[in-house]
Amino acid sequence: MSELNPIASSHLNGKTPPLRFGVMSSGTTFQHWQADALTGLHEHGHRLIVMIVDGRTVQKTSLIHRILKKKWSTFLYMFLEKRVFKPAAKKLVSLSTDFPDVTTLTCIVEQKGFSEYFQDTDIETIKKFQLDFILRFGFSIIRGNILSAARFGVWSFHHDDEMIYRGGPPGFWEIFRGDPVNGAMMQRLTDKLDGGVILKKGYLKTIMHSYRENLNQLLSVTSSWPALVADELSGNMLEIQDVVDQPDVIASKTDAPLYKIPGNGEMLKFLYLLLRNRIRFYYRDFIAAELWNVGIIGKPIHEVALGTDIIREAEVTWLAPVPGSRYLADPSGFMIDDKLHILAEDYSYSSQKAGISEIIVEFYPVRVTNPAKVINADRHLSYPYVLQHNGEIYCLPESHKSCNITLYRRDFGTGKFTQERVMLEAVEAVDPTLVFFNGLWWLFFTDRKYSNTHLFLYHAHELTGEFKPHRLNPIKIDIRSARPAGTPFIHKNVLYRPAQDCAGTYGGRIAINRVFQLTPEVYIEKIVKFIEPVQGSRYSHGLHTLCSVGNFTLIDGKTHNLDRHFFRHQLWKRLKKKGSEDV
Repeated sequence: MSELNPIASSHLNGKTPPLRFGVMSSGTTFQHWQADALTGLHEHGHRLIVMIVDGRTVQKTSLIHRILKKKWSTFLYMFLEKRVFKPAAKKLVSLSTDFPDVTTLTCIVEQKGFSEYFQDTDIETIKKFQLDFILRFGFSIIRGNILSAARFGVWSFHHDDEMIYRGGPPGFWEIFRGDPVNGAMMQRLTDKLDGGVILKKGYLKTIMHSYRENLNQLLSVTSSWPALVADELSGNMLEIQDVVDQPDVIASKTDAPLYKIPGNGEMLKFLYLLLRNRIRFYYRDFIAAELWNVGIIGKPIHEVALGTDIIREAEVTWLAPVPGSRYLADPSGFMIDDKLHILAEDYSYSSQKAGISEIIVEFYPVRVTNPAKVINADRHLSYPYVLQHNGEIYCLPESHKSCNITLYRRDFGTGKFTQERVMLEAVEAVDPTLVFFNGLWWLFFTDRKYSNTHLFLYHAHELTGEFKPHRLNPIKIDIRSARPAGTPFIHKNVLYRPAQDCAGTYGGRIAINRVFQLTPEVYIEKIVKFIEPVQGSRYSHGLHTLCSVGNFTLIDGKTHNLDRHFFRHQLWKRLKKKGSEDV
């Protein structure tokens, strides 16, 4: 099945007791993402005890009867859902030999309207297994006493944001309505449809040009959630019965409208939207090359981040654009002798590689040096996050292709940065960001596979010490506010964390998160505001870095342009991918 993400499971130490669980199904054949969820639970040490199988049989009917009973008003969706829209995550997988010692219990439910109720005798039998939870991969809308037959209830998925979309189909109406964000949740079922106790919730970017890819993303990402929640429970981290003020364990109070399978007219409109969105997608993918540049604001970061939602063009001094097929992005920096030293990603479309360059800004008189390389490395480097500690200046660049997080220290003699230590190994970390708060060093980053959505956190007592994973990794799954976007800062004893909002586009704007709780066991943050790109400037298409340098704040901005190197690379990448698929 799925290969476990070492980051996602790294908080396990083998000392927490395994949970006993059952699964509701139609047999031993599961969709691929469901099989991944069961395999993940098994690999995390949790024990599948019983398969609760739907014992109802499908009555064979004549062809004429089936034609007369078919819902022709939704025929187009039903046909395309089976023949065109079916993602890889729904491919059927047999687990008949994977769990040989599991008991099979066949149950017949009673249908009342749209709801299904288990018989009392079956519920009593299920209770004898002393299950911690039941995972629902079978049956339909279940209600009644079965919901309390396991210690932590029945767990089920809803692959939409239940506050906006109840019902289904999953991941469909977001594309239809042009919603850039697709929510998903795993819930402990209650009698309220899609209104259960939230165990895990996340927000992903809606893949507007492909319903199949959007659905595949939703199913694949959420398949790891049962194991993560079970790990939290087995470590006595949460008591699901208690509704407390934590995002992952509050009961949903949704009153959202109930969506149903689209009619044929709606499907014709949906197909038009997919075609239009695909044209736009290929335009951005081949033609619209991103060009970033660095800007300087003469205000401290808290005034920029917590002030108005709009950064005015008059407040920003932009660096001169670099020549050729290059751009500067991800600025960070430090001050020496009243000179502003800016480190930035220096990316070249012609070489398809980035390095870390330094630009020095003198103010009296004004003089700006050309970008000069300050870290010697053969691999791609970006996001040069700067921090100062004990009189030293350090840089923590992104180098996910090396599968390490490496800290560099500035040599005051040469002005270059040399490798100090490898802080974390065997991780494909994106945009690693360090902050010292409440007596600990905290290291934030996202994982390359889910670089815009899955936020991970590690901590250490010393900068040179061992960094240990947070108990709840990934601590957040949210396309709108996960990926780091510069300097976390403390204002009035409160920690704030800038993050990228990539829902509309990569690096679209910055979300400012207020951190409410930060311990090795608990992490709670909430978005308090968004900062939009600098309107009225050339670079009004995006904003994804906000860094503090004394009384200055560094930002970057995005525009788009034609670039032959970009087009050639994107075309080659597509052809290479197509060739590997054909093989």
